[in-house]
Amino acid sequence: MPSTPYPTTGSYDYLASLTEKVGGLDLHYGYWSGPDDDTPIEEATDRLTGVVVDRLDARAGELVLDVGCGNGRPAVTVAERTGARVTAIDVDERALERGRAWARERGVEPLVSFERCDALAMPYPDGAFDAVLVFESTPHFAPEPLFAELVRVLRPGGRLVVEAPCLHVPVTDDLRPRLATYFEMFQVHSIEQAGTYLEILRAAGLGVDAVEDLTEHTEPFYRRILERLDAHRAELAAEYGAGTVAWIRDGIADWATIPAGSVLITARGPNRPASADGVEVP
Repeated sequence: MPSTPYPTTGSYDYLASLTEKVGGLDLHYGYWSGPDDDTPIEEATDRLTGVVVDRLDARAGELVLDVGCGNGRPAVTVAERTGARVTAIDVDERALERGRAWARERGVEPLVSFERCDALAMPYPDGAFDAVLVFESTPHFAPEPLFAELVRVLRPGGRLVVEAPCLHVPVTDDLRPRLATYFEMFQVHSIEQAGTYLEILRAAGLGVDAVEDLTEHTEPFYRRILERLDAHRAELAAEYGAGTVAWIRDGIADWATIPAGSVLITARGPNRPASADGVEVP
């Protein structure tokens, strides 16, 4: 029996289609005020996008890079709110087309360019961007080469904002089996502890300005996803197969029990001193 109960060809697209039905098109965490906040997932993901875009502090006319842009909604939000010119990159052409359509719909198509390329070998010159956004795309990469390439394309003193899932404990032999399905499902390379991300950023030459532990705000996300999966299980099973839906639900349920959360890091490119180099690690 195959390890995954879904087609191996285009499997990530296949799963993305299913998860979009229960989690919305943003495909990232939501932001809730606390466990009693009943804000719908789509509104909560918009709220987190707003928090992250605010930290980017982009300005009209600046050049911004959005790495692993997915369906492109945060990139469009950056352009709408700031007037910055955004280059949004991903390897998923289907997602890029959705991003282009959303930019047209929102009237910012001239400001947002969606380009297919590998984030580890970008075709952009050194120092090309005033700001770089990495919005929950770190799990798909080994972090050291990713941040090295981001530093290369970031201008001296430019702003880097990273919002990323993070573990609150080291990975142990006991923990690995509970991570396995989630990692396979979403093609995760690694998820690190917040302190590890900070070490890698500093080793790459970046100065860390701020670190925010968002766990209490993002924690309701997977519980809400599971509630939606259960509420629509029959119709999802009819479209995707009962085995696929059960496999996804079990993987998300396992992940929801892991001591994990979300971290939001604001940093500056080389040649500018950090303003908070001794910041406390969540």
